[in-house]
Amino acid sequence: MKAYRTESPYYFSSRQILPVGSLVFFSEKIRRYVNPTGGVLLDGHPRLQLLSATEGKALEEHWRDALARY
Repeated sequence: MKAYRTESPYYFSSRQILPVGSLVFFSEKIRRYVNPTGGVLLDGHPRLQLLSATEGKALEEHWRDALARY
């Protein structure tokens, strides 16, 4: 999965929003952006900043269990 930081706030449920700078990953399995603790982003095309491959791998490893369902 590729890791990103949000550049705008985004909803991940009808009432909960991720703040700017939140960590999200793109899941190839479900073809959506997901937050390890918040779930799937409702906006399919959010404005994001791609993190380096090294940082992304480290974060993916850290959140491996939470991301396993995606």
